[in-house]
Formats: sequence, structure tokens, C-alpha cells
Amino acid sequence: MKKYLLAIWLTWSITLSFSQVDTSFVSPPDTSDNGFDYFYTEEERSKYLNYKPIISVGTGVLKFYGDVRDVYGKSPIMGNTAVNLGISRDLNNFLTVHFNATYGNLSGLESSTDRNLNFKTEILNGALLLSYNFYHLLKKPDMLLEYKKQRKLIPEIAIGLSAFNFSSKADMKDAYGNTYHYWSDGTIRNLPENPQNETKSLVLQRDYSYETDLRELDLDGLGKYTKAAFAVPIDVSINYQLHERAMIKFGSTYYFVVNDNIDNVSPAGIDNRKGKSGGDNYLYTYASIKLDLFSNEKEVYEDATYYVSPEIIDALLAEDEDGDGVADIWDKCLETPKGIAVDDFGCPFDDDQDGFANYRDKELNTEKDSITNMEGVKLTPEEWQAYSDTSDAIAYYEICDYYPSMCYDHPSERYRNMFVKIPDKFINLDEDKDGYISIEEVSKAIDEFFNMTSSLTIDDIYELTEFFFSQ
Repeated sequence: MKKYLLAIWLTWSITLSFSQVDTSFVSPPDTSDNGFDYFYTEEERSKYLNYKPIISVGTGVLKFYGDVRDVYGKSPIMGNTAVNLGISRDLNNFLTVHFNATYGNLSGLESSTDRNLNFKTEILNGALLLSYNFYHLLKKPDMLLEYKKQRKLIPEIAIGLSAFNFSSKADMKDAYGNTYHYWSDGTIRNLPENPQNETKSLVLQRDYSYETDLRELDLDGLGKYTKAAFAVPIDVSINYQLHERAMIKFGSTYYFVVNDNIDNVSPAGIDNRKGKSGGDNYLYTYASIKLDLFSNEKEVYEDATYYVSPEIIDALLAEDEDGDGVADIWDKCLETPKGIAVDDFGCPFDDDQDGFANYRDKELNTEKDSITNMEGVKLTPEEWQAYSDTSDAIAYYEICDYYPSMCYDHPSERYRNMFVKIPDKFINLDEDKDGYISIEEVSKAIDEFFNMTSSLTIDDIYELTEFFFSQ
């Protein structure tokens, strides 16, 4: 009987717990030793998971790819320093939406016999991207699992849209207002190259102060072209899980820009300023830290999603200890003697409905509403009156006088030893301090176990049930 009631309580508690779950994107404690595990299906994630935003901050280098080559040459990891700030949120277990802001400089420098060009511009780029983490190929364990079971290296690929403004300027004059003229001997002078200026020109040094607005200079007659640019960023990255709340990310984002005037060289240029078709693209290579700052630690214990393993449920549904053909979890009359016929609810038949099953009723045709003895036999008026006579009964307050072994000396503990002594591990479950673990107190303990706010194990729950029926 004990196991049957426990099975009913377990099933009821599981159903109640599922109806109250609202799981956060944090890792719950491990309960695998107790026979439980966590949901690990997309259906359950989407039903129970409440994803929280993740903040990221990082730094990297910007590399320009346009008609004017980048100042730092061809190396993709050498460029202008930039910083980035982002916020992301998981949509499900394989898609994440990101908003990133990147601030830095794009610059270029070209020196040849045909032309000598340079430029520099600040950009503040905002991008919205959707990333995929290859979950379907790698089966990345999600954060409903404990940290030590999660995949540490997580690759991602993302695509999106971005926008930024630029205001390109060139270093064309020194601090004294002298215009740079590049001579074939490699010097920079204040006068154009010709034999007459050989002796009277001054050799200059670039001051790297970008003072000339290239759009205002309008060397190609393009007028006031737009300084707004749009791009399609494609990001490739890999994440390393440092902690339940921290992750480091290494990646590169290539921006396909819909604008060809960032370096002020385009297909509309004149003579040797004529550039190639295609936008002035750039690359951002970075490292960033991703932090989970919003998940509530309390939700790990109160809202963690879990389920009883199929083996335990199958065992509960199959158990029929009294062998009457009705599973214990549905049996309303447990411990029916073997061989006794029962109804659909596992209860022995009681034809005269006097409360005593046929197999133990010594008077099978008792009239309806008759008062019977403990054998199902109708009481006579004299027998009923005799049972009702309480003149020889002991008054409640005199129990200790007649049966001193049933009482303690202290009044507050007077009848405590009428019950089996409560084990120390269950003392705190006796909330009314009456020395008896009631069915309400047992039910509350089981609820707390399933809500993961109890220190009891599944073995303790079985032991508690055994103790309850031994009282």
C-alpha cells in the first residue's frame, strides 16, 4: 500500500510541477543521481524556456578593402583598433539575434608613380544579425544541462544588415598649409615637380593630420554624394564557454558595403582616379566577452525543467502488488486478498452495499441503511444501545492516570509516544510539532522535492513514505 500511494503522489506532483514551470536560461543543479534528468528537446525548450539577453563587449581591428589599399597592408589581423558593444538573445536552441555597435577608423594609403592617395574616416556601425550555431550537426548541449555537460566550443555563422556614416578626410597639407607634392625621387615637396622647382622647393614631412574634406574637395565632380552607407555583414566566429555566465568569442565580420565613395575613388573618377566597380568593403576581426547578467539565480532551483525517466514511469504504471489486475496507481482498494473478484477500480464487490465486501460479509443481504457490526451482520436495537453506552469509557484527561507509559512528563509532549518516534532527518517536516507526520506534511515534502527546494533525495522520499505508514 505504501508504494501505491507514493506512486500516486509522484504522478500528481509531476503534473502539478509541469503546470508551474517557467525556466530561465541558466544551468540547474545536477539531479541525475536521483533518477531524474532535464528536457532536451526543441519542443520542451520552446514551451518552458524564457531566454534572457546576453551582453557582450570586445575589441578588434578594422581592415579596409577598397580602391585605396589599407594603411596596414594586407594582413587581416593588422589594422585600426576598434571597440564593439553588443546585446543578443537566443530565439531557440540554434538561432540567436544580435545587435552590435562598432566604433573605429577606416584608413588607406597608396603611393605609386601614378598616384599618391590617403584617407581616414571614423565610423560608428550598427548591425542586426541572425546567427546559427550548427546545433543540428554538432548536437550542442543546451544550457538546461549542468555546466560540465555543455559543449565548450560553439561555432557560429551569422548574416544581417548594418548602417553607418562616414566623413572621409585626407592628409594633403602640413601644419603650415603647404600642399604635398610627391616627387619621383620619393620626396614630398611644397612645389610641383619640374626642373625650375628643383632648387627652390622645400622638402616636407607628412604630419598625418587629416585636414581636407574629400567630398568638399570634389576632385571628380561628384558633388554632395551621400555619406550614409549600408552593408551586408557576414560573421564567422567560435565561442568558448568559460563559465555558466561567461563566454569568450573570437570572430571576423566582413562587411559588403553598398557605397563606393569611402576612399573617394570610384568608377566615376577622372583619369588615374578612376576606380574599380564594387563597394568599399571592410573586415572587423575581434575578441569579445559575453556575459549573462540578467538570469535570476533563484529561478535555477524554483523553475528548472525536469522529468521522471521513462523507466520509472513504466514501473509505476505496471506495478500491481495485490495481483487483482488493476495497476496500483489506479487501484482504489489496495492489498485486496488474492483470488477475490474486483471491479474496474480494484475494489471487491459489495452486493448489499453495507461497507463490507462480499468475501468478509457474514450477512450478504443486509437491508439498505442498516447498522452492522464489524462482520457485516445487522445489529439489533439492544446491541446498538450497548455499543452506544460510554459510561465505562476513560475520560481524555485521565488517560495518563490509567496508562502512564503512554505519556511524557512535560504537558506539551504528553501523548507524543503514542506514535513511532520521528527520525531526526524528518523532524523539520513536523510543522505543527505534534509528534506525527501527517499526510499533508508528507505531500508538502514531496512537492518541495519536485520543486528542487528540498535537500531530500528520492531514497529519502521512499523512506518518508514507509515511516508515514508505520506510525
